[in-house]
Amino acid sequence: MKKMYIEGLRNGIKKLLIDSDVILIGEDIEEPYGGAFKVSKGLSHEFPNQIINMPMSEQGFTGMAIGMSLAGMKPIVEIMFGDFITLIVDQLVNHAAKFSWMYEKKIHLVVRTPMGGYRGYGATHSQSLEKLLFGLPEIHIVAPSIIEDPSLLLRTSLNLGKPVLFVENKLDYSSKLLSSIDERYIIVKDQLAFPNYTIFYDEVESDITLITYGGLVQKATEIQKELYMDEEIGIKLIVPSLVSPFDFENLYKMVEGDENIIIVEEGHTPFGWGDTVLSQLVQLGFKGYIRTIGAKNIVIGAAKNLEDAVLPDFVIIKKLIIELVG
Repeated sequence: MKKMYIEGLRNGIKKLLIDSDVILIGEDIEEPYGGAFKVSKGLSHEFPNQIINMPMSEQGFTGMAIGMSLAGMKPIVEIMFGDFITLIVDQLVNHAAKFSWMYEKKIHLVVRTPMGGYRGYGATHSQSLEKLLFGLPEIHIVAPSIIEDPSLLLRTSLNLGKPVLFVENKLDYSSKLLSSIDERYIIVKDQLAFPNYTIFYDEVESDITLITYGGLVQKATEIQKELYMDEEIGIKLIVPSLVSPFDFENLYKMVEGDENIIIVEEGHTPFGWGDTVLSQLVQLGFKGYIRTIGAKNIVIGAAKNLEDAVLPDFVIIKKLIIELVG
């Protein structure tokens, strides 16, 4: 049976809602709409008192959710598009994160939001803005992907006791989980609460290491398969599920001895996640070839040619890998 990413996410929310302290709040998440990407479709019929529609005031209802969490509840907030987290940065940075630390109190709060482009949604609906919160104390940023059922990470996030930004890439909603696509993918994960995954195609021999997260995992696994089948190039793909805070020393152990590393992210560069990973790996002693690739520092247009000119181009990345392995 081919399992879809969105099914795993919806079922995960459904299982969490069995606990009456769990509340899902957001814009247009009740029936008949069921959310902008239909993640909550049908849930308000089963849990009418726990699925709550909110007005267009992201700061207001995120603040309400923080109050709920202080009172011992476990709210899940849906921000309709990730671009709108700019409206709740104050609530997360100066409220939720500080309350967790100042009062030594568990804040069970997850903010779910779709990020990313490649769908022609234009300048204010195609960005990857999680970088705004990278490296800030007490805030965790979790990036599920098609590698594993996202419900597992969602449950861990809600039980963490600290505010979590849960970044769901738009491309993944209509995607199958990797195990349903091709059983020749070899997936190895560590035993951390938020695992790091290492993926190979068909065999564990590798010529180059690719590091990415979230929605770009799908594109990365596609070129992983293509280059293995067409060029006999083995790619070791490393995918963290927790992108901030981040254990750089653990990553260094995973790549120590590798000769070539490419780090790819969908967020704008420079000053991105990849740049930080590169810097930390070099400071820890990595001596091989390493570079980052991300969105160009240009506004993302709605037209396909304008969008393609900004976001990471995996045709170019594929050519680069062939040149490096040469």
